[in-house]
Amino acid sequence: MSTRLSDANKGAVFAVLVLFLALAAGLVINVFAITSEFVVVALYACSPVLAVLIMLLVVTRDGLSKDGLKMLGLHRLGLSVWWIAIGVTFLVSLVASVIVWATPLASFVVPESVGGELTSFLIKVVLFTFTFVFAEEVAWRGYLLPQLLSFGQTRAMVLVGLIQAAWHMPLIFLSAAVYDIDGNMFIVLPLFFGSFVANSFFVGYLRLYTGSMWPATLSHSVHNAAWGTLGAFTLTSNPVVVSEYLVGDYGILILAGAAAAAMWVGYFLRRRALNKAQPSVAGSEVVPAAK
Repeated sequence: MSTRLSDANKGAVFAVLVLFLALAAGLVINVFAITSEFVVVALYACSPVLAVLIMLLVVTRDGLSKDGLKMLGLHRLGLSVWWIAIGVTFLVSLVASVIVWATPLASFVVPESVGGELTSFLIKVVLFTFTFVFAEEVAWRGYLLPQLLSFGQTRAMVLVGLIQAAWHMPLIFLSAAVYDIDGNMFIVLPLFFGSFVANSFFVGYLRLYTGSMWPATLSHSVHNAAWGTLGAFTLTSNPVVVSEYLVGDYGILILAGAAAAAMWVGYFLRRRALNKAQPSVAGSEVVPAAK
């Protein structure tokens, strides 16, 4: 296959490919009536990894060179921003939960085993980081974001967020094993897409500064583990309003928190001059976030 595709064209081909593979995975899950959450997630998570491998080894063959593989940002840890990826991400979910606890809609409760919940949280973060979340982030922040930077940082981050959200749609509509949504879809879907776009800016800035996909992977893992853990501390008689419209994975408070975190981290990186350009996988440089 041709290796002369522009970065923008690579991004477009990848987007079509990963969405097609997601649809195929969703249909397999639906047709064979697979209900095990673990099996569903494991099967579905193969689609972004497979899309990356097809792009790197078949379509462009960039993955046959060391420089081509470096584009994914696997070789850098990005340690300097781990505290942001972990701490700020958890803080967004925590603040959102505290706000809800302060309303008549829900209250704070102490689960039977606080230690067990906290231990489960830590285990989930570690497991997610090296399995299912890694499978996603190697696609979104590892491969796709660098390819779309020719559109400009803002447009690239919006596009990545929209494509990432769209990738979840077959899983939402073809299987209830993971997303068993009870809320009104006309409310849930805008919140869902909005949350992904807002978060795309937050983790996108970390990716551009460090040249590493690991901070984004950690942030994603902490978010996934946090909303489930904080749910154990929440008592409500309005589960749809609280868990789907306000907090949880994509509630309006999570969306607002992610947007605020994205604005803060962009400002923080500019003020601290932490956003100097990092080498991209294509041999060019990432445009500094200050612009």
